[in-house]
Amino acid sequence: MDEVFRRSIRKMTGTSLVRLGNRLNRSAVTASLAGSMEVPWSIALFEHLDATLADPESLMSGTEMVSYSASSWKGAESHFPALCEEFKKRFEDFRLKWLQRFSTEDIHRNLLQGGWILQDEQGWYLALKGNIKEIRSLYHATIHLMVGDAEKLLVMMVSRASHLQDGLGKIWHKEIALSPISKLLPSLEASLRDQEEAYVARLRGSLSQVTFQRFAGAFRSSRKIRHYLSSVACARHVGELWNPAEAYENAFLAFVEDFCDYARGITLLIGEWYQKKWQLYLRGFSRGQLDLFARSSVKFTTHQT
Repeated sequence: MDEVFRRSIRKMTGTSLVRLGNRLNRSAVTASLAGSMEVPWSIALFEHLDATLADPESLMSGTEMVSYSASSWKGAESHFPALCEEFKKRFEDFRLKWLQRFSTEDIHRNLLQGGWILQDEQGWYLALKGNIKEIRSLYHATIHLMVGDAEKLLVMMVSRASHLQDGLGKIWHKEIALSPISKLLPSLEASLRDQEEAYVARLRGSLSQVTFQRFAGAFRSSRKIRHYLSSVACARHVGELWNPAEAYENAFLAFVEDFCDYARGITLLIGEWYQKKWQLYLRGFSRGQLDLFARSSVKFTTHQT
């Protein structure tokens, strides 16, 4: 996780995704892992374990590396990095596009035409009382389309990564279908696909939620209404909490920069996770590690239908 992504996390959420806790309880983690497995693949995994234990000679014969797929490994090492590089470029274009759309001229026109900035005898001011309905309305009039575009990129990344792993999985199953012990890792990987997809879906859903919370935070205070000499000056300061150092010409530009860093980071995090996942699985394991699959070491819970 790079520093730019870390900063965007703190700005968008007010906290950090990196939390250090106590050491993991291996038994609890194994039980949780088993509980999240798809039932058919969990049964298949049991069958492979039983077949392996029923034939001890299979544990001592064959190549040193078990479940290693040279073709799939080569594919994963080339395709996933290329996919991440492609989406880095897509987010560079995304950033430029939305920074242009939130130029001071454009945001001024949008707010003025929408009746969000008004004039009285004291000057120009933001006509927003701070209730959630009005805040949501302003959000939909400004930021909402940008968030939708970012979600499309995230979904595209996940779809492409999912397609890649489907292809890698088929090659992997084909290359290592020699003995029950060689089928353990492929069965384990396949059994966790549903849980994996559900987690990615939650990440996608959290993008709009986090963005709205960050947006709304700038308007929920009951501070005194500020007046400005011109409508342009007023437009520049709408959402000023996003631009505390006034480093940007208007506050929406600061919001766009933070959002782009966050959305890009989340999307690339998913892509890099797929890459590391397949690096871990496709390297297989050595026969010296076969005690990892002994019933006394690892216990899988059964599912009841």
